[in-house]
Amino acid sequence: MATLVLGSTYLYLVSPHRSSAPPESADGLLDRADTLAWGNLWVPAAPLYAKAQRLFVAENRPDKALYAEVSQVPPDESGSVPAKILQLTLDLAQPAAQNAETRLRILTIRGMLETNYDAAQAQATWEDVKTLALKQGHLELATRAEGEQGIAAFLLGDTETAKKLVVRAWGLSKVERDPAATVRYASVFGAGLVQLHRYKEALTPLDQAIKIAGSDSALAYPSIAVYAEIDALTGLKQYDSALVLANASLARLQGTVYEQHKSQLYISRGSINRERGDWNAAISDYKEAVSNSTTTKNYRDITDAGGLLAQAYEHTGNLPAALGAIDAAIVANTHIADELYLAPRNLAIKAEITEKMGHAEEADALYRKSVALVDEMIQHAATTNIERYLLAEMSDVYSGYFASLSAEKHYDQALQVLEKVRGRIETEAIEHHASQPVHAPTPDERELTGLNVALINTDDPAKRAALTNAIYNTELKISPSALTQQTIEHPVPLKELQRSLHTNTLLIEYVLAEPNSYAFAITRDTVTTYRLPSKSIIETDAGHYRKELHDQKEDRNLAQQLFSELLKPIKQYTDKTDLVIIPDGSLHLLPFSALADGSAYILKTHTIDVAPSSTVYALLAKRSEGRELIDMPYIGVAAWTQPADTRNPILRAINGPQRSQLIPLPDSKKEVEAIAEDLPHPSTILLGADATESRFKQISRDSTEVVHLALHGYADLDYPDRSALVFAPEQSDSNEDGLLQVREIRGLHLKAKLITLSACNTGVGPVEEAGVSNLVNAFIEAGADSVVSTLWELEDHTTEHLMTQFYARLANHERKVDALRTAQLELLDRGLPPYFWASFQIVGDPNGRI
Repeated sequence: MATLVLGSTYLYLVSPHRSSAPPESADGLLDRADTLAWGNLWVPAAPLYAKAQRLFVAENRPDKALYAEVSQVPPDESGSVPAKILQLTLDLAQPAAQNAETRLRILTIRGMLETNYDAAQAQATWEDVKTLALKQGHLELATRAEGEQGIAAFLLGDTETAKKLVVRAWGLSKVERDPAATVRYASVFGAGLVQLHRYKEALTPLDQAIKIAGSDSALAYPSIAVYAEIDALTGLKQYDSALVLANASLARLQGTVYEQHKSQLYISRGSINRERGDWNAAISDYKEAVSNSTTTKNYRDITDAGGLLAQAYEHTGNLPAALGAIDAAIVANTHIADELYLAPRNLAIKAEITEKMGHAEEADALYRKSVALVDEMIQHAATTNIERYLLAEMSDVYSGYFASLSAEKHYDQALQVLEKVRGRIETEAIEHHASQPVHAPTPDERELTGLNVALINTDDPAKRAALTNAIYNTELKISPSALTQQTIEHPVPLKELQRSLHTNTLLIEYVLAEPNSYAFAITRDTVTTYRLPSKSIIETDAGHYRKELHDQKEDRNLAQQLFSELLKPIKQYTDKTDLVIIPDGSLHLLPFSALADGSAYILKTHTIDVAPSSTVYALLAKRSEGRELIDMPYIGVAAWTQPADTRNPILRAINGPQRSQLIPLPDSKKEVEAIAEDLPHPSTILLGADATESRFKQISRDSTEVVHLALHGYADLDYPDRSALVFAPEQSDSNEDGLLQVREIRGLHLKAKLITLSACNTGVGPVEEAGVSNLVNAFIEAGADSVVSTLWELEDHTTEHLMTQFYARLANHERKVDALRTAQLELLDRGLPPYFWASFQIVGDPNGRI
């Protein structure tokens, strides 16, 4: 992914004044040039600044001459950036720079250059700009300087500060009716989301920036937004559209001096070609990016493009060229020593190359340094969201080191490295969540509640679009909860993990990678790693099979193919009956119970449990054993209990919070009542209008054996924190909106042995290397020992039957995982295809009894 090119594309001036000076006078030329620069039209402004400079010199007005001279720097991207920064610093010492407006202009232009050269320097310069602008009464410039500090913060890894400052500047630009600034900050915010792999979400601000710029002739081409959109389209695998946009942008720059922009586009196009499998074209583009960036001493792009070039050379087998490219990238990074974002990746790339060249000890040292840098970044993350993004972005560093250690049979170290990234958020929550205070709703959270209620209650497309936009803007103002400052335990040691496994249990932790994936197979007595097909092969087959199941088809050939890829190589599989799966990538969405060994689904021979990580599995097993006396055995909730309508089958799925989609689920009432008959009393059942979010939050604070939620649910893959269970409508004066969203679930304090989400898509979320962000993991973070969830929408009647069978078995004191398997087998033995039973899975501790 290309790094951001930000500072050279927009200069932050106070709004240009219009004097009565003749257009061809020095002051008149300066006014005209400032007006063009205000709209980012630097190329036509440059000759006007040059002409004005000559006239100011002739008039013996050195302060204005210097102002005009430095204003010719931004449009020229040729030459050395450090040399330009040094010259501007020297200019500040000139007597002419004592003029406040001239000094402000020099600092502003220096800040622009530093943003693309050294973010730490830029942050300090923009603070100087902000201070001086406030003294001068230039409030707009002060606001913009604060926004630029946010950009620098992002480049330095402080994502939370970046969001706060950039969003503030973005909002003020709209109030101040400053479209150029609106384009700038919408572009920057979208580009930041792209860096965090939130591609679909990024398109909203990026499209806004491009639309505003296109509708105002006084504004220049929105290059940041366009380049970020290229990367977003690539991330969404829309390669043809991304390539068309990249080629058009490069053609537009031919014959210009915008070398930094060319470098950015060559990096982006190289990544498109790499994703399409055209490695020679990718190498050509990355080489052009390195060459351009070297000419201008743009060390950030040398660092980025050099690492990508090294990977491309490595892929084609040219290890000497790969080593040369990565060494140059690492050296370039020393010139911007405060920017560590790319350093771990490049160190890991060099480690992989040196290992292939036979230098195992050097490779190990590089991997250890790389992992240490990532750990440092993660430990300084301000919120769980930032930590989650960093874990996803840096997971290849850990998986590469894991493969290296496994090859040397250093299994305990391999597990430790892998577990530093797997399930880390859940691990922290399990250890320290109970000590985090519950807070009253903030004004922004109350505003969000009102907007959600309004969205639920309208079907009008225009109103829904406006409300969705308002919801997005309000969510930006809500800060995620801060991370606990307590230190988490180290990842589970291998021996301790093995002691937590039963005699018949086989734990398999998957690592999807290129060119080979791995299965880390652990039993109570053995540890083995197995090499599997590539990530692309496995994920393609898994995605295809999931679609077949979702369409209610049986594809035994594909079921056997996936079994051959994922389980057949593992020798311990045939000796064990209980499988614990630690998925990776899209395997989070694959129902392992529907894989087939020959003619039989593995559900026939094995139980299946899923866990976010080995450490989480061990911690949940320990917590489950130590649960105290239960206050309330059972809580059952069914909100949509009115008589059935004519739709058949009735599904527990909705596409979003919309009242018209909340159809009756009449079998849900029978479901929760039948379960209550099987389980010990006392129990609490919330039905119909009583099944509100506020009531559930109130009663779920007590420790509970079982919580069963038979509700509508939906998974929002673009904005995962909006994924929710839908309760009954609240009273008008309530602080709740009826949507129990992921962001709220994480804040609950639960003490439950089992939570069953008898709703649709509750196990689905956006898949990243570090895991999947969904309702299930949120409930585990909130205090559940185990969660029964679903991978696709459910048919109401069959679900009621399966759940009744499941709880009848639990009432007979069967293990949770055995009870679920028996209920699923009953449907399988009736001849129903996997669509009706394979969606259900248990996540967390499988062994407890109710």
